[in-house]
Amino acid sequence: MRIALLALFCAAAAARADNDASAPGAPFITTVDLPRATAMGGANSAVATGNDALLVNPAGIAAARRYHFEIDGVYDSGFPAQGVMLSVIDSATTSVGSGLLFSRWGSGQPGGRAEGWLLGFSYASAVGQNLFFGGQTKFTHFHSPPDGDLTARWAQDVGILSRRGGFSWAAVLRNLSLEKIPLFPPTATAGLAWGSDTDWHIAFDYKADLSDLHDVKHRAALGAELLLEQSFALRGGASWDPAASLWWISAGLGILTEKGGLQLVWRRRVSGGYDQFFEGGLTIYLE
Repeated sequence: MRIALLALFCAAAAARADNDASAPGAPFITTVDLPRATAMGGANSAVATGNDALLVNPAGIAAARRYHFEIDGVYDSGFPAQGVMLSVIDSATTSVGSGLLFSRWGSGQPGGRAEGWLLGFSYASAVGQNLFFGGQTKFTHFHSPPDGDLTARWAQDVGILSRRGGFSWAAVLRNLSLEKIPLFPPTATAGLAWGSDTDWHIAFDYKADLSDLHDVKHRAALGAELLLEQSFALRGGASWDPAASLWWISAGLGILTEKGGLQLVWRRRVSGGYDQFFEGGLTIYLE
């Protein structure tokens, strides 16, 4: 009996030791978006026109008139991981949309843990009929595994978004830098979406990790949302990482009012080992 308990304890300890923030699919700011995007499996680059655009496609903040403040939190008890994100966007009082994002994260077990913060300033504008361009200049300040070394670097995101009727497409480059940034690989995203902000959306995103051009890693995401009586939003999605043989599913609920909104999200890894987290967000409309 003692041998069995010891074996079980060692297995659990080994499993927890594998929880490295640099591992594929680890819950971290580069793999977890704001609640709406997370609930849709990450398929949001051609949909996001609110605060969620700050993490998926900065061009989206110019595509609709909004002046919103949002606070979001992520909690994963098993990995473990914790994240807090504060953001504000304004495309209602100025001709050029702007946004500010601050994020504080900790993810992984000792020896594989990443901790730090990110500050980003976004800007976007219409550059043609139904065509928007945006960017985010950000500063990353993180201790990264395996040695906990501190890396402080500037990086740049750029994106375009086109919306024509019920169809939209997007292209995004993220984490562009003159120096390699641990945990923040340069990525490219292409997205397609059908629907409208007042009814429903179906969206697809393809993402590529460009940190090694001889071995580009891919990820695909599919998501949907349905608005009910302009008061509730039901969201769901799935994402797939073929290189790491990982699948995730997600679901979310949005409660909308004239003054703001509340969002709740659950995401679970369904292959490649068990993990799940919860995310919540509160949005205040400042218009």
